[in-house]
Amino acid sequence: MVKVVLTALLVAVTGIAHAAEINISGSTSVARVMDILAEDFNKQHPETFVAVQGVGSTAGVTLVKNGVADIGMSSRYLTEEEYNDGLVVKQIAYDGLAVVVNHKNPLNNLSREQLYKVYKGEITNWKELGGEDRAIAVVTREVSSGTRYAFENQLGLTRVLNNRRVSTISQNLLVVNSNSMVKTLVSDNQQALGFISMGSIDASVKPLNFNGIVPNSENLLNKKYKLARPFIVFYHPDQVDEDALEFAKFITTDQAKNLIGNHGYTPYESEAD
Repeated sequence: MVKVVLTALLVAVTGIAHAAEINISGSTSVARVMDILAEDFNKQHPETFVAVQGVGSTAGVTLVKNGVADIGMSSRYLTEEEYNDGLVVKQIAYDGLAVVVNHKNPLNNLSREQLYKVYKGEITNWKELGGEDRAIAVVTREVSSGTRYAFENQLGLTRVLNNRRVSTISQNLLVVNSNSMVKTLVSDNQQALGFISMGSIDASVKPLNFNGIVPNSENLLNKKYKLARPFIVFYHPDQVDEDALEFAKFITTDQAKNLIGNHGYTPYESEAD
């Protein structure tokens, strides 16, 4: 009996070891969606294994360029320099950037101008926003984050220096490297404010309206909510195998769109759809 069990285990382990691995790397925000799609694909295709790694949008571009990752993920549009001939780019979802605060914070809305001044370091006290007389603990993401890139572009928090895009947000902000870390800091600090992927909103934080508009899927689709960005994937079709191409095809199917929508994100619908 023991021999039978050991043989079964050996067969199972051998099968996993020989599964074709599809490596997907990039945006930590897109990785949340990709984990859901990968899990479903893995169940349907036991002969393959989709491995998802959230390392940041910029890192994802580099890994695909160097042939380390089969498919990259980005929560921002690629730059002209990154987007080269032969690269296939697919949008899989829309995402909003939600401004979040602690539940004890009495504010419910911020205007574009107010948010701009907070991240420039020109507004530093909640009293200037109609709140209590307390310093604002402003949280942002790391420079390589696609979430930060999109946030800065939407609010005009960049400038061009020596032909390069540079951030103009205050240097005195607290920098973290994931949506979950932003939520942890905001939920633990009554004075904190940060921005996260709309799909990452949960009971731990309080999302604010932006220019009076509620951050939800409906307002993303009707384009009333302006803090929005794409979730995209990209790959070189001539540098990946059939398994990776099959997964790339799967993520734009109706089944994938349903999975994306059922987990709080807004699936992308092209004009052709």
